[in-house]
Amino acid sequence: MNLDLLKAEWDARDQRLEQAVRMNTQMLRLSLLEQHRRDIAKWGWTDKYEIITGIPVVVYLIWFLGKHISEWQFALPALALLAWTIPMPILNHRLRHALQGMDFGQPITVVQKRLAEHKARRLNLFKWAFLLGQVVWFIPFIIVLFKGVFGVDLYLKTENFILPSLIGGILFIPLAIGISRLLSGKLTHSARFQAFTDALAGKNIIQSRQFIARIAQFEETPVESGIGDKQPNS
Repeated sequence: MNLDLLKAEWDARDQRLEQAVRMNTQMLRLSLLEQHRRDIAKWGWTDKYEIITGIPVVVYLIWFLGKHISEWQFALPALALLAWTIPMPILNHRLRHALQGMDFGQPITVVQKRLAEHKARRLNLFKWAFLLGQVVWFIPFIIVLFKGVFGVDLYLKTENFILPSLIGGILFIPLAIGISRLLSGKLTHSARFQAFTDALAGKNIIQSRQFIARIAQFEETPVESGIGDKQPNS
């Protein structure tokens, strides 16, 4: 038997096998991409919670404003609550579902960078939602609640409590920002800290990290070829 012909045939089979493995890997990769898009497109419990709790609050605040619009001491707290209640959940929802438009078929390093940027935007929104919320959902909330539900004017009952509490809440904002920057700088490389911030950013951030890790395994695993390197026995 001609050894050169046998080797050429062996190399051709090796190439066909390598091409088949690559095609199967690509098909599996595309299947995983589609499955991941479906997974992150689902509405989670946070979306449902925001709808269930947000609509009654907005309705109540609109009713309250209609009743007390001429009384600035009650209208301003209600407007502050509305200014937080309407945009924050909408922005949060849009950011949570913005991953659907991300191209996960790009190189892993590019996807990781964009995912990190997306996570940072979510955490930034969460930070401001919390810092502004701790002001809005304390004094303004109890003023509106007690006036609307019980007919009690807290300005008359707690005149030495409202202003100091508002000032304390406002001063807490720069203090909290400074502490968060200090801690984030020291804990950047902590696996537990990263897991905690992933949980704050949302479930689909965790799903996307796991998905990227699975895709990386496909790219790092070499195609099992090398059959052509085996010399047939003559």
